[in-house]
Amino acid sequence: MQDEHQVNEEDKLRQALARLGAGASSRSPNKSRPVTPTMTERRRRFVRDGQVVVEHQGGRGIAARNPSQEDQEEIERLRQSVKREQRRWEEAERSLTEVRSQLKAFETREAHAKIQISELNRELRENQDAIQTLKACLHQAREQAAEAARRTPRPVGRPRKEAAPEAVEMAEAADVAEQEPVQWWVKA
Repeated sequence: MQDEHQVNEEDKLRQALARLGAGASSRSPNKSRPVTPTMTERRRRFVRDGQVVVEHQGGRGIAARNPSQEDQEEIERLRQSVKREQRRWEEAERSLTEVRSQLKAFETREAHAKIQISELNRELRENQDAIQTLKACLHQAREQAAEAARRTPRPVGRPRKEAAPEAVEMAEAADVAEQEPVQWWVKA
């Protein structure tokens, strides 16, 4: 009995809600048509204690509405912001590529410099070894020369006088000086 009473109350509430939602055109109740739910219509249920009502809204209604001027401005501003960020990202990628190529070039230069330094160090060691060898040979040759100088006797007395070669050369130069000068400005 209580179920029937509850169902009657629910039907009355549904009818009242239908009248409120129908607007002014359907204020007069249509008595000829009884209110019976069809298979395609879902019968509304009122929430009881401990129940949670979940209603699914269609997503098309939100997407289909025309955006207002403020929304359009916001969308355009966001598009511009996205384009700006994409350009920044592309520039950052380009600069990163350039920096990587410069880094590779510097690493190559560094490797070449290290190879050249090692070659020059090797050549320096070889030259220092050659210098040490030559110094040892020079020292040995000086010792031998000093030993030879000690063994050979020195001449006793005055050295002989010979005609100085410089005086002979000066006499020849005087003969050349007596010749007539060449007049180069006169054509022959």
